[in-house]
Order: sequence, then structure tokens, then C-alpha cells
Amino acid sequence: MTSKMVRSHFGSSFSGGPRSTSRLKHSQASFSLALWAPLRPPPVEIGAAAADSDQAHDAASTGGHREAGAASRCRSGRSRECGAVVLDAERMPPTGSLALVLYSTLLTGVNLVVVIPTADDYARRLGGGELFSGLIIGALPLFAGLGIYVNQIWLMRWMSLKSVLLLLAVGSVLGNVLYSLAGLMHFKWTLFAARCLVGFCNGFNLPSLYIGLTVGMKRRSEIILYFSALNTLGYALGPALAAMLDVFVASFRINNLVLDADTAPGWFMAILYLLFMVKVIVLFEDVPMKVTSPQAAQSNHADSTVLEPVPAVACCACLWYLCVSSLFITCVEVYAVNVGQNYWGWTLATSAMFLSVLMLCSGLINLFMGIFTKHLIRSDRKALLVSSMIACACCALLFNFNLDAISANVSILSTGLVLVLILSGLIRAFGLAASSKIVPTSQKAIMNTWATEFMTVGRGAGGIIGSILNPSSFFPVVVTLFAVTLLTSVASHSRMQPSGKAK
Repeated sequence: MTSKMVRSHFGSSFSGGPRSTSRLKHSQASFSLALWAPLRPPPVEIGAAAADSDQAHDAASTGGHREAGAASRCRSGRSRECGAVVLDAERMPPTGSLALVLYSTLLTGVNLVVVIPTADDYARRLGGGELFSGLIIGALPLFAGLGIYVNQIWLMRWMSLKSVLLLLAVGSVLGNVLYSLAGLMHFKWTLFAARCLVGFCNGFNLPSLYIGLTVGMKRRSEIILYFSALNTLGYALGPALAAMLDVFVASFRINNLVLDADTAPGWFMAILYLLFMVKVIVLFEDVPMKVTSPQAAQSNHADSTVLEPVPAVACCACLWYLCVSSLFITCVEVYAVNVGQNYWGWTLATSAMFLSVLMLCSGLINLFMGIFTKHLIRSDRKALLVSSMIACACCALLFNFNLDAISANVSILSTGLVLVLILSGLIRAFGLAASSKIVPTSQKAIMNTWATEFMTVGRGAGGIIGSILNPSSFFPVVVTLFAVTLLTSVASHSRMQPSGKAK
């Protein structure tokens, strides 16, 4: 009975003869087309392709090729696939968790520079000289690079992101407490050990890693711009907090071996990190280890049936953007204080306040730029190219005009420094956003490690370069760096395309 029903239903296909054979071939071809239809690219009209080619080519900030193809598929009627891809491109982590991660960026920036105004006096009091004072400031970026490698390769292998955040916060508390107790110990190398521990536990790579894994490609540039702005604001708040703590200690006439103007920044940062730990325990929603673990990334990369080559030119360009932007920001921090004291006759407090105002203005403007990014910026690589061009033009204000009035020199230099600081922050933000989009998801953690390492290297090199520059040499050095950055943007523009496997 069943065989008869099958033959009656498919009899025309299985019966002999030329007609049945052609029908069989036609059915097989139809089945093959139906099987491969979801994998084939959608049909594109010639006129539409010419009009939308640049938009699809520059899909870095709107979701890459995946979203560009999804738009075409939406026009052809596949609404379910369109909705899934759009939701993936616009995905966002829990608001509380993202706010804590961004707040940790602010803490890292403050913790890095809060001791700079008092480090020289603290080191001299314990028997150290200018070289030792520079050593305890420069030790933090050096050990920060080592800490980035360790927590990315080792800690993230065995621990969740929330556990790593708590462990690094504990290390930061211990490092700041040790820094504050160095006066009681009367041993200068305690300062060095404390700053090394603080640098090792800074976790500078974790916020960008979290953003790259949890924020969709459509809003990633916007959130990373917040990350860059808050890091810059941390550099502005550090010296200002040190001055406020100095006033607080002096007003209460507190001056002993445990608490004074030199040790107050360490105690203050220890308290902030203790409060941060409480917030992480209560508010932070952990990310599964299968997402953050390097082993999971390697497993996904090994299981991939099609291994996509890493775009070497685009990766090198992103690393250059991150290194140069961080280098210039640190260079300005050192140069502004030096030129204020050595050429304008300012005190250390006045120079530190001048630096704080510069960093505050640039950080706030970069923060507001994040709000307009999703409406104004459609392509990371175009933003990098335009920012580099404008930065080269703004370097004209850094030229040493050697005017007689100090107020005129201050006005011109301040305007130029603020503009170039803003553009450096934009280059760093868009470079970091692009670095998470040009590689497949399985390579995202590795690229993030390299990105943060190059930012750390740039920060360390910027302090050295800024200390040896003067008003005559500052302009040619800075304009050369930005000219090379512009050439890099032009040369790598066609290569800065998002990976087809990026999410």
C-alpha cells in the first residue's frame, strides 16, 4: 500500500524515459539551488551597487560586511535574518556592568598620575634623587605592560572576568597602601615596589576587551570613545586630586609619618579601589568564561572551517595609531609642566593646574563626541583619515612664535594643545575600535592584548620624549609624527575593512 502511494506520488519522476530523466535532473538542480540559496550573496542591482558601494565598503562602524549584506537581504525580504543581524550589531551589555568597566578606566588614569606632583618630594625625603623620582613614575607603565600580558594569557585562562577584576583591585589596594607606608618604613625602594605592584595590577586591557566582546559593531566606536575620554579625564583628575588632598591635609594640620601630603594620594586611591570592589561584587554581571578565555578563542579558531588570514597592514596601522596617540598625550603631560616651570616661570602647582585644565577640556569634548558618533561617524577609517589631516593642520599652533608677552604664548599654545589632544583622543578611540573589527572574533583577545601593549609603550616613550623637548623642537617632532600618521591612514585606507567573521 505504501509503495503504491509512493509510486503514485513520485511515479513521474522515477519512471523511465527521457522526460522522466530530465525531470529528475531538474528536481535535483532545484534541490541544490534551494540548499545553497542561504549561502549565496543576494542579487545587487548595478545602479544600487554604484550608489551604495562606499557605504558598504565602509561598514566598520555600522556592522561591517555582515551588516551591509544583511541590508541587501532585508530588501529582498529575508526579515528574520535581517532582524537577527541587526540585533547582533546593536547588542549592549548590562548598563551597570558597562558603567563599572568604564569607571575602572577612570580609576586607572587617576591612579597613574595622582602621585606625580608629590613623587619628587616623597623620593627626596626618603633619600632618592631626581633619577629615582623618575624611576618610580616610569616603573608603572613598564610593569603595566607585563601585567597586561599576564592577566590576558594566564589569569583569563583560569578565572572569570569578574574574578580577575576583583583580584587586580586587591593588588591595587595593596600597592597603594604600601606606597603610603613607605614613609613609615624609611626605605626608598618601598616606593618603587609599590608603584610596580600598582602598574602590574592596573588591568588596562580589560575594559577594551569587555567592550570588544559585549558591544555590537554598530555602537562599539561610540563606547570606545567614552573609554578613551574617561582615560583622558583620569589624567586630568589625578593632579587636581593631589592638589585637593594637599589642601585638605594642610587645613587640618595633619603631618606625620602615616598621613601627610605625600602619602594621602596612596590612602585615597586605596579607599577608591575598596569601594570599587564592593560595586563589582554587587553590580557586575560576569561574562561566561567560554567567551573570555584564551582557550575558547583558540578552540573556535581551530574549529573554523575557513581560516581567514589576519590583515597585517591594517593591524600594523591600528597599532601605530594607538602608539602615537598615547605617546602624544603623555608627551603633552610632561612638556606642559616643563615649559610652565622652565620658560614661563610658573610654580609646580600652577603648572599642574594648567595641565589639569588642558586634559579636562580635551576629555570632556571627547566624551561629548561619543554622543554624536553614532549620528555623524559612519566609518572608522574615514574618521582616522580626517582626524589625522586636521591634527596636522592644528600643529601650526604649536610653533614657537617667541612672542614677548607670556600671555600670548600661553593662549596660542593652550589652544593648539587642546585641539591636538582632542584629535589624539579621537585617533586612539577609532584606532582601538577598528582593531576589534578587522580581525575575526577568535583573534579579538590577541589583538586587544597587542593594542593595549602598544598604548603602554607609547605612554612610556611619550614621557621620555616630552622631558627632552623644548619650545623650538616640540613643533617639528609633533608635526612629523602626525604627518607619518596621515601617510599611514592614506596607505592603509583600502585595507581597513572589517572582517567578515567579526561580531
